[in-house]
Amino acid sequence: MLHISRHARIRDAAAHGAHELLSGDLERSLPWLEAEEGRISADHHYIAVGRPGARAEALAVCYSIPQASAHRAYASAEVLLGRPTDALIHGLPSEVESMRAQETLARLRRRLPTTATDTLAVVAPGSVHSGVVSNSQFSPARRRAVLTSLVDAVEHSAAELGLPVVEFGHVRDDPSDRELHHVLRSKGYTGVTVGADAVLDVRFRDLDEYFTSFRSNRRKVLRKERQRFLATGPTISLRGADGLTDDLVDLQLARYLHYGHQADAQSVRDRFVRAAKIPGLKVLRADSDSGPLGFVAFYEDRARARIVPRLGAFVRNESACYFNLAYYELIAHAARLGGMHIHYGDSTYEAKTARGCALTRLTTYFRSPDTNLQKLLHEAGRLRSELEEKATQLGARTDT
Repeated sequence: MLHISRHARIRDAAAHGAHELLSGDLERSLPWLEAEEGRISADHHYIAVGRPGARAEALAVCYSIPQASAHRAYASAEVLLGRPTDALIHGLPSEVESMRAQETLARLRRRLPTTATDTLAVVAPGSVHSGVVSNSQFSPARRRAVLTSLVDAVEHSAAELGLPVVEFGHVRDDPSDRELHHVLRSKGYTGVTVGADAVLDVRFRDLDEYFTSFRSNRRKVLRKERQRFLATGPTISLRGADGLTDDLVDLQLARYLHYGHQADAQSVRDRFVRAAKIPGLKVLRADSDSGPLGFVAFYEDRARARIVPRLGAFVRNESACYFNLAYYELIAHAARLGGMHIHYGDSTYEAKTARGCALTRLTTYFRSPDTNLQKLLHEAGRLRSELEEKATQLGARTDT
C-alpha cells in the first residue's frame, strides 16, 4: 500500500523523503522549485507518494490558479483560449484559415465559462518540464502504479480545494514522461499540444564549424548576421549572477510587455532575485557605450550536458543582437565546454529550426469531473492542438 503525504513547502517535502527525487533535472531540483515557490500563485503544495517509511517514489508540484489570478500562464482558459491561441491564429498563412479559426475561438469563448475553470495546475514553474518527478529506476508497471496513485491524490486535492479543473502541464514527448502520458490518457484526460521545446545539440568544436554545418546559402546568411553585429563594436561579457544588474530591468520589462505579459519593474526585479538564488547562474550580455544591448541569463547543467536559458531580452530595433547573443555567443560558449544541449524552450520555431534546433512536443493535460465542462475543455484543446501542430510543422520545414 502506498503512502500519500502533502507538504506546504518543497523543503519540507525534501526533508520527508523526496530529496532524492529532487536531485535530477535542474528545473525540478530543490533550488529551482524553492526559488520559484509562490511566484505564480501564493497557494501551492506538494504531494508525494511512496511506501510507508521509505523514500518518495513520485512527487507532484501543485499550484492553485484561479481565473482571477494575476499570473495566468497556467490558467486553463488562458492555455486553451487565451493569448497563445490568438497568436497562433494570427500566424496562419491563409486568411480563410485564420477567419475560420477566429470564428471557432469566439464560439468556444462564449461557451466555456472562465469563472468555472479555476485550476489545480501541476507544473514546474518557469520551465518546459512537467510538474511530476518520479523514480525512473522502477519498472514501467511499478511507475504506472505509483503515478496512478499520485494523479488520484492530485484530483482529491483539487476536489478538496473546490477547483473544477486539474491540469498537468508540459508533459514531454520523450521516454522520461512515457508512463505519465499513459496514466493520464487512461484516466480520461484531454491531451493538448501546447508547443515544443527547441533543443540545439552543440556537437561542434567552435562557432565556425557550426556555421559550416549549414548549406551554402544559409551559411552565408548566418555569417552576415554575425559580421553585422560584431561590426558595431559591442562589448561581450560573461558574468555570474552579479551580471543581472538593474540596468537590465527595463529591457526585460519591455520584452514582457511586448508579448502581452502582466509585469512591472518590481516583478522583474523579483524574477532576477529568484533566478540568482539558483546556483550556477551565468549572464551573457552585450553592451554599447549608451547602455545594454541585450543579455541571456542561463544555467549550466554539466552533469547532463545541458544549458538552460532562464531570462533574456534585447533591444527591439536590432534583431542581430538577439541572434548573436542567444545563439552564436551561447553556441560558442557551449562548444568551449566540450558540447552541450541548449534548451531554447517554446515559440518562434522557424527561427529556432532555421538555426539547427530539433523540436520535442509538449503536451498539457486537462480533466474535470463535470462532464459538460470536460467536453468543452476537449473541444478547446482540439483547436489549440491543431494550431500548434501547424506552427511546429511550419518551423520544421525551414531549409537548413
